[in-house]
Amino acid sequence: MPLELTAADAARYRLRSQRLAPRADAETSAPELLASVCGLQAQEKPAAALGVRARSESLTEADLERALYEERSVVRTWCMRGTFHLVAAADLPRYLSLFGETFASRGPEPKRLESMGLDESDIARAMELIRDALREDGPLTRAEIAHRLREGGVDLDPESQAPYFLVRRAALLGILCEVAPKEGQMAYDLLDQWVSVDDPPDRQVALVDLARRYLRAFQPASMDDFAAWSGLYVRDVKLAWGLVADETTEVRIDGRPAEMLTEDLDAYESGTVPSNVVHLLPGYDSFLLGYEKENRPIPREHELSVWPGAGIIRPTLVVDGEVRGTWKLDRTRATPAVVVDPFERFDPELEVPLRTEVEEIGRFLGTAVELRLVD
Repeated sequence: MPLELTAADAARYRLRSQRLAPRADAETSAPELLASVCGLQAQEKPAAALGVRARSESLTEADLERALYEERSVVRTWCMRGTFHLVAAADLPRYLSLFGETFASRGPEPKRLESMGLDESDIARAMELIRDALREDGPLTRAEIAHRLREGGVDLDPESQAPYFLVRRAALLGILCEVAPKEGQMAYDLLDQWVSVDDPPDRQVALVDLARRYLRAFQPASMDDFAAWSGLYVRDVKLAWGLVADETTEVRIDGRPAEMLTEDLDAYESGTVPSNVVHLLPGYDSFLLGYEKENRPIPREHELSVWPGAGIIRPTLVVDGEVRGTWKLDRTRATPAVVVDPFERFDPELEVPLRTEVEEIGRFLGTAVELRLVD
């Protein structure tokens, strides 16, 4: 018989899978942490940094900056779902081999570029020009790349989204990656000049490894959850999931089938997360984005409070793995404040762990932070 779990059971265990409870200890480096959770979504870099904070008891914002720009052991680039992520540099060959070609020409961007007067031959020319420009003068900002493209004969409007789309495609194709800011602006350089990139693994090997890593980071989870998180084509999702089937055991979450790695079942039985665990997760956090919509830990009546539209995903107050409210970091005051807005009346018993979370945000940012609880 499959192990029967409630949604609350599953949510608490997913905190463990995502290194949220318990957090990674002081011996775990930023790249090791990111590798263990399959990266963190990072279209807003400050939010991604706070995602690291939520998963580590010791790392600071300065540690992450050092890993990004001095050690170069962490890279911010496009991969899963074709979106920005913070990933361990050592994982780039695997991710780019699976997501690069898939998302470089998939989605609305090709049609948008075509509507801007850029066909596939223009785009191919742009990729070569970007490579040459960075080889000669990198790192370059997006504006500088746009200028070089126009000089090379690619007719684009530098004020349009075309430079962004072309930089994104170049990143997915493994040409460039984001590097240290240049004069306060995001900058890019040749990927193989910034980090050492190994040859990509065999595609089938990479798919199996991805499915196994995904489960360890998000279990219990279903194949549909894996599809939603990865964005891969259905054929790849089914192949990867099928190839790890002999390593998994079926569980049921309120009657819905899911999977766990068999070797981790003992950890579930012996290490469930205690109750009244409070987290302040940043916007766009992987704890929400690692599953299909039906399996996200958000009460249906409050979904619009977290997902208000226009691609926005707000920071969340999470208690025992379930979203119970939203929050924001107010930096307009002399002392920054974490403003917490619960969906319902806040349980006074949770105030101590909530204040601990606020103090941890201050530790990570290296500044005093106060709590403001919306009545």
